[in-house]
Amino acid sequence: MRVGACSIAIALLVACGPAISPLPSRGGPAWTEVQSPHFTLWTDTSVERARGLVRDLERRRQVLLAAMSRPDTRGRALVIGFRSQREVQEYTGPGFLGFAWDDDNATGQPGMMFHAEAPDAIRLINHEVTHLISHGVVRHPPRWLAEGIAGYFETAELDPGGTSVRIGLAPRSTRLLARSMRAAADLVVGCKGSCVDSAYYATSWLLFAYLLNEHFDRLARYLQRVNELPKADHATAWREVFPDLPPETLDRILPAWMRVGDAALPRVKVTLRDHPVTTRSLGDADVLAVRSMLELGGHDEAAARRDAEAALAIDRTHLLALLIRAEIAHAVSPDLAWKVTAVHRDDWRAWWLLERALRGTAEAGTARARKCALSEDTAPGCDRPDGAPAAGSAASK
Repeated sequence: MRVGACSIAIALLVACGPAISPLPSRGGPAWTEVQSPHFTLWTDTSVERARGLVRDLERRRQVLLAAMSRPDTRGRALVIGFRSQREVQEYTGPGFLGFAWDDDNATGQPGMMFHAEAPDAIRLINHEVTHLISHGVVRHPPRWLAEGIAGYFETAELDPGGTSVRIGLAPRSTRLLARSMRAAADLVVGCKGSCVDSAYYATSWLLFAYLLNEHFDRLARYLQRVNELPKADHATAWREVFPDLPPETLDRILPAWMRVGDAALPRVKVTLRDHPVTTRSLGDADVLAVRSMLELGGHDEAAARRDAEAALAIDRTHLLALLIRAEIAHAVSPDLAWKVTAVHRDDWRAWWLLERALRGTAEAGTARARKCALSEDTAPGCDRPDGAPAAGSAASK
C-alpha cells in the first residue's frame, strides 16, 4: 500500500510525541485492575483484553509449573500491561517488550511488565512468567542462566486436548545461531550490558539446552552452587562444577551439538483450570504509583519520588505509593502506617509497612505476625512453605 506525504507527516508527529500517556483524568486511557488468585494486572488495555490476559497468565503458569516440575505456590504477582510499545520501552529501553522481577523490591512482590497488545503477547507472557517461576529455583541467577531457562520453557507447547505439554522446542531467536553465536565467555564469565542482544539470548538457550540434555546432574549441582555463592561469584560456580568446560571448549562444542545433538522433547501431563477474577477501575493515583515503581526500578529516584508524592497528594493512604516513598526515604511515620492498615486491613503489604514503621518495638512483632498470616507466609521476612528465603534482587528481560 502506498503511503502519502500526509500519512508520513502524521506518523512522524506520532513518533515524536510523548511516550508516556496522559493520566486518565487528563484524557489518557482508562486503567483497569483484574485480579486472580496468582496475579494482579494493572493495565490501560481494554477490559475484555485484560480479562483474557489474566486467563492466559493463569493457564501459562499451570503449564510452566508442570513443565518445570515445580509445586504449586501461594502468593500473587503484580503485572503491569501497557497498550503502547513506546511506553513499555520508556522503562525497558529500545528492543525490549517486557521484563520480570523477583520479590526483593519496594513492594515485596514479584512481578512483570510487558506490552499487553503485542502481536506475540503470549510469547512474552510465557517468557516473563518463566522468569517469575524460576526466581523460586535460583535466587541470584547469572543473566545467561535466567534467559536460558526462560528461553527453554517459553516454547512449552500445550497439546490440542489440553492434557499434556511438550517442552524443549527451540525459540525463534535460535535461528540466529546459524550465523551469529555469542562467545561462551560472555555468558559464563560475564560481559557488559552491550553484549546482551538477540545472539546472547539464543546462545543462552543453547547452553542451557545442552547442559540439560548432556550434563543433567551437574547442571543441578551448578544451580545449587549459584544459590550458595555470593551473587558476584557466578564464574566461580562455573569453574567448580564444569572444570572440563571452559569457555573456549564450549565455543567448539555448542555449534556441533546444535547440528547433531540429540535433544529430548519430553511431554509432561498437565491439568488446566480457569480461576475466577475480579475487576475494578483504577485512577490517577494508581497510574502515578505504577510509574513511580517502574522509575525506582530503573534507578530514577528523583522521578520515582515525584510521582509517588503526586499519587499521595490524591490519596494519602495509597499503599503502593507509600511503599515506594518508604523505600526512598528509609522511613515511614507510625501514625500514617496505622491509618494505612485501617484502610487496607486485608492486604499484607500494609502490615509490612507498619512492621517497618514500628521496627524495634514490641508491636512490630504483632504487625509481622499479621503480615505473615495474610500472605500465607509468602511475604518478605516470613518462613516460607518451601523453606526458601526471600529471593534476591534480579530483573530479567
